[in-house]
Amino acid sequence: MKPALKIALIYVLIGGSWFVFSSIFMDEIIQWLGLSNDMTLEIIKALLFVLISGILIYNLVQMSFKIEKRISKVYRVFFEKNPNYIFVLSLEDQRILTANEAALEHFNISEVDFGKKYFDSFFQDYKNISANKGGQNRVIRNLVMIDKNYDPRNVDIFSMPFVYNGTDCVMALAVDNSEIHKSLLENMALNDSLKAQNQQLRNFSFINSHHIRRYLANILGIVNMPNEKDKLSGEALEMLKQSASKLDQEVRKVSELLKVNDGFTLDEPIEEELELNPPQKKVIVFVDDDKVQHMINKRILLKINPNLELNFFESPYLALNWLSENEADILLLDINMPGMKGWDLLNYLEEKGINIEVKMLTSSVAPEDLERSKNYGQVSGFLVKPLNEEAVEEFINH
Repeated sequence: MKPALKIALIYVLIGGSWFVFSSIFMDEIIQWLGLSNDMTLEIIKALLFVLISGILIYNLVQMSFKIEKRISKVYRVFFEKNPNYIFVLSLEDQRILTANEAALEHFNISEVDFGKKYFDSFFQDYKNISANKGGQNRVIRNLVMIDKNYDPRNVDIFSMPFVYNGTDCVMALAVDNSEIHKSLLENMALNDSLKAQNQQLRNFSFINSHHIRRYLANILGIVNMPNEKDKLSGEALEMLKQSASKLDQEVRKVSELLKVNDGFTLDEPIEEELELNPPQKKVIVFVDDDKVQHMINKRILLKINPNLELNFFESPYLALNWLSENEADILLLDINMPGMKGWDLLNYLEEKGINIEVKMLTSSVAPEDLERSKNYGQVSGFLVKPLNEEAVEEFINH
């Protein structure tokens, strides 16, 4: 029996029994209690009824609170320990009000940021999940979230209405499909490689059956001409020479065909070259308030030189503190950032005596920026966003 129904039945039984009993034996009760009239007994009955009602209601409320607390604890454990990333967002502007352990572990957010950071700051290409959709469940697939290491994570977002601390909010659950996406790309690359290999085999088969066998048959025919084994005519020798030359050319074609790369080692240096010319180890510092730029640049640089030590900062202040205590080879510095411009950081570097080669990052090189850069001996050039491999390789490996 449900606790609430059980308490209600007890309440009815006790209250009903008391009124029936007091009504039947009213005179005896008045005489036994020594009361002067019926009104006094009715007052006593009412007081006892209120007292019993209060006790029963108190027990019911306490039991309800305990059940709610147990349920809340279960939901809290589910929220915190869920392996997917869960965020609770403000319905109005999608500020992050709280997040579970998985989200805190993998993304650049802490509890002190709750109510300050916005959900769309973690996305490369974001679709608002709450505008005009606050009361509906939604699914947004194939988004890219940028984690605290500035690596892309392919996710599906499941959003639903949610009440948090008495306020209407949105719960966004991000399901990480990065491994599945990676496996899919690997399978696609394998499939492309198999197609290329099959085409190579078909080409080889065609050359072998149509070209090589043709000239080989000519040579064998001339050599085995009847009554000419001991002495071949000049014409036959010339034909034999031509067929041998053609056969040599076809064999060379086959050799070149077999040298064609299978697609998996394309653009990868052989081990001997790596040992003779290993990529230089350099420490690179990025200062840019755009997470997407960090993600893109990380991929480009590590592709060119996997031995690089990369340090990314969205805050110029944190970068300045790091450079005060650590050495680096190159600083890639964004010009326009909120709070502190790139030029301001250069001034602080000069004041602190921190000497480092600086490449300024910009979306478009304005003439005034070029002129201003001449005042800083550390600035060795400008790099236009987005970076390309040729520009990066020029200053990384030289």
